[in-house]
Amino acid sequence: MKKWVISGVVIAGVAVALMGIFGSGSKGANSEDLPVASVQRGDLVIDVLEGGNIQALNYLEFRNEVKDNSGVKILEIIDEGYMVTEEDVANGKVLVRLDQSQLEEEIVDHDVEFQQTEAAYAEAKQNIEIEESEALSDIKAARQALRFDLLDFQKFVGAEAAEATLKRLNLPYNTESLTRYEEEATELIVKAFDAKRLAESAKAEQDMNPFELEAESSLASNVDFSTFLQNEVLGDGEAEQTIRRMKDEALVAASELSVKEESVEGAKRLHEREFITRQTLDNELVSLDKAKLALQRSETELELFRDYEFPKEAEKMLSNYEEALLSLIRTKREEMAKMSQIYAKFRSAKRRYELQLKKRENLEEQLASCVIRAELPGLVAYGGAQANYYTSRHYDGIASGATLKTGQPIITIPNMSELGVEVNIHESHIKKIELGQKAYITAESVPDMKLEGRITKVAVLPDSNASRYNPSLKVYPATVEIEGTHEFLKPGMSAKVEIIVKELSDVTYVPVQSIFVEEDERFVFLKTSNGYERRLVEVGMHNSDFIEVIDGIGPGEEVILKMPDDYEPPKIQVAEKPGLKKAESKTAAKDAKPQPKSSTNA
Repeated sequence: MKKWVISGVVIAGVAVALMGIFGSGSKGANSEDLPVASVQRGDLVIDVLEGGNIQALNYLEFRNEVKDNSGVKILEIIDEGYMVTEEDVANGKVLVRLDQSQLEEEIVDHDVEFQQTEAAYAEAKQNIEIEESEALSDIKAARQALRFDLLDFQKFVGAEAAEATLKRLNLPYNTESLTRYEEEATELIVKAFDAKRLAESAKAEQDMNPFELEAESSLASNVDFSTFLQNEVLGDGEAEQTIRRMKDEALVAASELSVKEESVEGAKRLHEREFITRQTLDNELVSLDKAKLALQRSETELELFRDYEFPKEAEKMLSNYEEALLSLIRTKREEMAKMSQIYAKFRSAKRRYELQLKKRENLEEQLASCVIRAELPGLVAYGGAQANYYTSRHYDGIASGATLKTGQPIITIPNMSELGVEVNIHESHIKKIELGQKAYITAESVPDMKLEGRITKVAVLPDSNASRYNPSLKVYPATVEIEGTHEFLKPGMSAKVEIIVKELSDVTYVPVQSIFVEEDERFVFLKTSNGYERRLVEVGMHNSDFIEVIDGIGPGEEVILKMPDDYEPPKIQVAEKPGLKKAESKTAAKDAKPQPKSSTNA
């Protein structure tokens, strides 16, 4: 059989009395001796009764904000119950004064470290500007050297020949292509310095090659500059001008040689006629040799320039330009690496500075919290507004000279115009409770005054503190707001709360202990002239005292509040299964026979 549970203080007393009757051992007692109650018809209020404490819904709470493992002492504290006035708030009256000597020592010690951190932060910030300026200068110099090397190559071989050669080598050939080359290379460098890519590369253990133009072999060495002269592709450059000059010098030397040859022939004829001396003829012959040597030298210089000097200088200038391209990228990469280090040092110094600054501000805030002044008029109460046994027992009592732990509530100034009752709803009733339900509040100090209120808050989960020492106890904290302002109410007062779940009109109801249950059937013992009658009933909602009866009995009838001693529950018929032995069937029927016990429902 299922049992119904009697709830409420009054019902508990009735249950004790009924247990005394059961324990008397008198069987076959007359129904006249059993307690009875009349079936009633009328209005029935379904409610939930709970006890709680009156608390302020809005309050100003001051806690110990000094972070010291050893705690901090209270030097001064205002008396509990002191009424803070508007004048006290205006004058900044001191309510609590804590010992701040330890904090003052910490601030002095921290100042030295803070000044060093501040200086390192300022230095790191200045280093950024210095390194940025130097990096820009180095990059500017590398960019300028690159342009000069390009101009030198163009000047030497001619603009058209230089452009054709550089295009064939896929190298920048003018200002626009140089700018595009630098932008693309810079983008590759930035990607190479990306922290995420570096982490991925390190994880994969792969070597980075962010710029493909940085190769060991020189592109200039692959160019055959001798074909420039053979194919006459040289422009009007320095090399072409040099070749022209050498050709002109060779032409002049050849002309001078012709003149000297004619002069020598004339001198020979004059010497034969003895018009000139042998010495004069020898001088003419020496001049002829000089002219021949001059022509030979001019022709040799031209051949050497065409075959050796021109290819060498052209390749050298192209190699210098190629190296200048790589030098610009290396310069950018080196400067970016330096700037990365400088920025990393700056961020580190800035982070240390911010931490030290935050620590300094925190110490100053803790120091300021050592003096608590009046901020709101109201009644001073020691401890926190939400203090209970499970939290307050971890703290020492509030008094002058007491040591406070970090975060410990010191005083609370409640707003007396908004009061409520904090109650714990048992899990058996929590489904009945809804926000906005009406409630009646009775303070134990003023039992003849009933106040009205409303449910304003219901916890979603049970209170873990309440079940700490009794795991089977599940209660849900709820708040009942008291309507109006009542001067006689004070925070901390005990109060009883009657939460109105539903108000039933014109219904039939009986005491909850008159309802019994057997095999999911609810019934009553109806008193008759011959004794009693077992009557099945259909029940509805109930409170702690009465339960609604929808069908089965009517007003004026009388029900017995105790199960009669001579009552025998009906036997349960067990159907015999196919193949079940007769002995087993009898045993099963015997085991299924219920024991006569009474139960009631709250």
